[in-house]
Amino acid sequence: MKYFTIVKLIFKAYLQYKVDFIVGILNQILVMFFELLGMIALFHTFGSLNKWSVSETFLIYGIVNFSFSFAEVFFRGFETNMESLIRGGEYDRYLLRPYSTILQISAFNFQPIRFGRLAIALIVLIFGIVTNISPDNWYLLVFYIPFVTVCGCFLYGGIYVLVASLTFIFNQFMEFTSIFVQGSVSMMQYPKDSFPKAIQNFFTYILPVSLISYYPVIFTLKKSEGASLILAISPIVGILFYVISIILFKHLERKYSSSGN
Repeated sequence: MKYFTIVKLIFKAYLQYKVDFIVGILNQILVMFFELLGMIALFHTFGSLNKWSVSETFLIYGIVNFSFSFAEVFFRGFETNMESLIRGGEYDRYLLRPYSTILQISAFNFQPIRFGRLAIALIVLIFGIVTNISPDNWYLLVFYIPFVTVCGCFLYGGIYVLVASLTFIFNQFMEFTSIFVQGSVSMMQYPKDSFPKAIQNFFTYILPVSLISYYPVIFTLKKSEGASLILAISPIVGILFYVISIILFKHLERKYSSSGN
């Protein structure tokens, strides 16, 4: 596929500066490492957080951070480059090529440097699965949690595409929306019930991050008496969010007016 051909070329370009590439990955690893140390220190001091142990929280942390990191690798260009592409008229070139604009934006802005964060998130997620496994829930942890994580990847990918869609209308929208994207990771990697009700509602009904992390983990660990089938299927919202974002992007793209360059 053309997509993987472009990604391969981008990856080779990064490897032209090996030291810079390695330092970038190490930087991502260190950021995640010190963030984890902060979480572990929190639980070491207080023991638990609203009856959540550190190993249970690792499940939520792993799902959210892996999903976000995956989206950063493949979809970050929708946030960082769309504004300059439209304002500079470069987006016209994307439209003239016989390939999907979504494919091009993703491929040309592929970011392998984010693999460091992705790797740490995967390690934490696996650790959370192993430490919480029991005869009652092993099948959910082994099969259901990976499905939840995939849905999370779709959700964060959809968020980036949604942000890019809004750029067709608001050219100065990026800084504002990045607050919610980054904020959702910082906050929803902890149990949702640790935050005020307004924040819980926002990240459930407006930006549904808790539907691909908190509620599925509750269902898996049976931490609530109301752990029903509704909680089990809530991660599908991530896939629906992605599809809606793609449809919106294509709709607004048709209304795109060239800068005239």
